[in-house]
Formats: sequence, C-alpha cells, structure tokens
Amino acid sequence: MADEETLLASYHAALAGCPPPARVAACVSGTRHAARRAQIEKLLLERFPDARVRVLPDYTACVMAAPEGTDVCIVAGTGSVVCNQTGDGSFSVTGGRGWILGDHGSAARLGRAALEHFVADPTRAPASFADEIGRIFGTSDWRAVVDAVHAATNAAPLLARAAPLLTTAAEEQVSWAVSVLDAEMTALAASAVMHIGQYLPEAPHVQVALSGGVWASQAARASVTQAMHKAARCGITVVRSARDPLDGAVLLAAGN
Repeated sequence: MADEETLLASYHAALAGCPPPARVAACVSGTRHAARRAQIEKLLLERFPDARVRVLPDYTACVMAAPEGTDVCIVAGTGSVVCNQTGDGSFSVTGGRGWILGDHGSAARLGRAALEHFVADPTRAPASFADEIGRIFGTSDWRAVVDAVHAATNAAPLLARAAPLLTTAAEEQVSWAVSVLDAEMTALAASAVMHIGQYLPEAPHVQVALSGGVWASQAARASVTQAMHKAARCGITVVRSARDPLDGAVLLAAGN
C-alpha cells in the first residue's frame, strides 16, 4: 500500500484541473481490502467534498465495460483475475493473488518468464530482444536487469513491461515462448472454468469477455480460447472487450 503522502501527491496530479463532479467512481487496484478502500475514499472526499464517492476494485470497471451478453470477464493486465457481476450488483471474483502466488496469464508473469529466459543465456537472445530489454531497463546487461528487478519496490509493473517480448516470440512460433504462454493461459483458463462452476453452475452456455493489455496479443487470445474450450463443461464463447475500462467506471459513477 502506498504511503499517504505519495498517494495524495499522485491523485492531486492526476485530478488537477478536474471540474467539481457530482459523482465519482474510482476503480482502483487493491481496494478489495477495507484499509485501502477507506484511504482512497478519504482522499477523494477531501478533494471533492460535495460529490458522492464510490471506490471499487479495478476489475469492476472491466466487467461493466464488457460487451453485451457477457457472463464472465477474464482480466489480464499487470495482474489477472476472473470476475462477474451478480444479480444483486455485487461482484464475484476468482484469483487476484498477485504474480508470486497466482495471476497466471498476467503481464507480470509473462514478463518474468521472458526475463528469466534472457538472463539464463543472453548470448542466445536475438538483437531485437536485447534492444527492448535495453529500452526497458536502460541496459541489456543481464546483471543490471537482475539487480533492477530485485531493487524494485513493486516489481510487478516492471516485469509487466517485458510481457510483449514473450507474446511476440510466441506469435513468431518460437518454441520456448509458445510453451510458456500455453502453460500460463491453461492455468488462467482453469481458474475461469472453476469460477464458472462455482458461480454459474447451471449455465448451459457462457460468454467470456477478455479485458486488459495482455489480450492485445493474438497468440494470447488464441491460447486462452483453446484452453477454455478444452476445459469447460458448458458451451463457451470468447470475445474481446472493445470498450475501455474507463467507460465502465463512468457507468458505475452514473449508477452510484
């Protein structure tokens, strides 16, 4: 959790020039926890004392922005989570445990795998791979990359920046990348199937929406779709969300 001073500075910078709103919906990572949610609510109410403020986890915006007919949303950005909105307006969630103990298929885990591959033997990496690592870290020296990851206060966003290295390699049919991507997407699909079994056990057919930056990769979309069809016990349609989660946050604010 960010300290109060850092959080306040970040939000003031982001909200500078914003006209006074009547309603605010903030969809923020980590706000499943009461302490983080209360921290954000307090900050926003101090900034907008006349507004009706609602603070929710970031995945709720993805659910609200999903295409019509969506039953379940698989969110894969820096982290990953499977979620849906229930009849009473609440949200059911599977996953979201972070990249160390979960978040399969997330950009953090895909990026970690790409960096593991690189630091194991940098001499075998293509020039384009080393160049991109140099752009991310300021150097392609594997020792500096290891040091930077270990020194990061929050490693997940840094790891996530390397995810396109893996997905691009998978799209080029590089065997190690295809293998890693398929393993991650199989695990993520298994979480989705478990979620469906728990929260939509009687559904004969389920529409699954993919939301988040990982799904910009055609290889990632194809891999998770194939894994879903293999594992699901009901009919499955997989679609990609076209709308931005910001649109979902607007809908949540309107319904506040």
